[in-house]
Amino acid sequence: MLINIIADIIHFLKIFLVCDMYFFFERKRFRHKWIMLTLTNTIVAGMSVFVYMYDNYFIEALIYTLTIILLLCIFYKEAIYTIVITTIWTIFALSMIDTMVAVLFDMFMKILDVNVDFLSNLAVAIISIVLIYVVGRIYRKYTSATLKKVGIPNLMGFTVLLAIDTVVVTIITVMNAKFETMRYTNIYLLAIVFVILGIFIQVASVILLFTQRNVYKEKEELTDKYLNEQTLHYEYLENRERETKKFRHDLRSHMELISHLAKSREYDKIDEYIEQMHERIDTFGNVITVHNSIVDAIINQYYTRAEQSGITMEVKGRFPLDCNIDTYDLCTIFSNVLSNALEAARETEEKYIFVECGYTDKSIIIIVKNSFDVQTKNGNAQWRTRKGNTDYHGYGLENIQDSVERYNGVFDIETDDKMFTVKILFRNRK
Repeated sequence: MLINIIADIIHFLKIFLVCDMYFFFERKRFRHKWIMLTLTNTIVAGMSVFVYMYDNYFIEALIYTLTIILLLCIFYKEAIYTIVITTIWTIFALSMIDTMVAVLFDMFMKILDVNVDFLSNLAVAIISIVLIYVVGRIYRKYTSATLKKVGIPNLMGFTVLLAIDTVVVTIITVMNAKFETMRYTNIYLLAIVFVILGIFIQVASVILLFTQRNVYKEKEELTDKYLNEQTLHYEYLENRERETKKFRHDLRSHMELISHLAKSREYDKIDEYIEQMHERIDTFGNVITVHNSIVDAIINQYYTRAEQSGITMEVKGRFPLDCNIDTYDLCTIFSNVLSNALEAARETEEKYIFVECGYTDKSIIIIVKNSFDVQTKNGNAQWRTRKGNTDYHGYGLENIQDSVERYNGVFDIETDDKMFTVKILFRNRK
């Protein structure tokens, strides 16, 4: 029973690793971590004893699943439905991986002619958790995309592939029992071992393929969005320049008319005419610049949208023209921050957005503030949004976070007096 309890604790740690290293769940902070760890182990141990003594597979599976969901809700900030779906999928996927690891372990023991059946459950748990950790480290090294962004169809495809691999391994195991009296049994067993190892490599490759495909698709969409915004910005500048040239062309005539009205002492008409000229100049629009063409293109698009929505948008400061942040990440950061700020400000009475950029030889800072509406529920401040999810900024903030982390930057959010503030700090490496 003790071995089964230890094995179940390790199985829970595997799920914990999957949530951390593959789904990037956000952990809750606890003052007394050792107390929480002891409590967790106690819960898992109690569940393990109950499952061991209760001879009903359906009840066992239900108790095991509910216990894992409870523990994940204690440790992570994710929404309950996210935790439930992730738990069910992870338990199913890990059970198939454990099946293949069990076959692999059994094959090795037969090759070595060692009988340790009483330790097989614990050995399988240890081998699989090491495997999950190693693959997770490789996964985190080569991609920053969470499996939550892979999409349900891709996850289902991966699950089907894993199920097929498990069936293949099971069939191989059954065939092995029939061919154990063969002359070259060890060679046959060794071949099976390499087949199973190949399956594990295949599974890891598919995970990386799904995530990289999703990342590439997001980058492509964001690049198209940036190019479209830049094109619109340049079209705006061209139209403004055309209108300015037309006005300059007629400026001499305007001045001659004003001079004529002044000589005739028709001062009321002069005031009226100058007012018309002011209105014409205002139609040229304002060009906001922080002295970086990429950032200017994005800011001006949202500045125009803010004006159309009756939002006061103030922009100040300078952004370095030459910095270590590439175009993709600049577009990700400014597009998401300004899009979120614009949506939030639309729903407020103040309708205000403030953008400030600044830099030194060592650092770059971006500050975006916007008005937002707060609702109080159960004593906790919450912000409203018209987006489909219940989070204020949804995946937009996750994309910003990913871009900031690529440069070891600092990403901070503050709320005060109905003002939502995003602060981003980078090292300035030219």
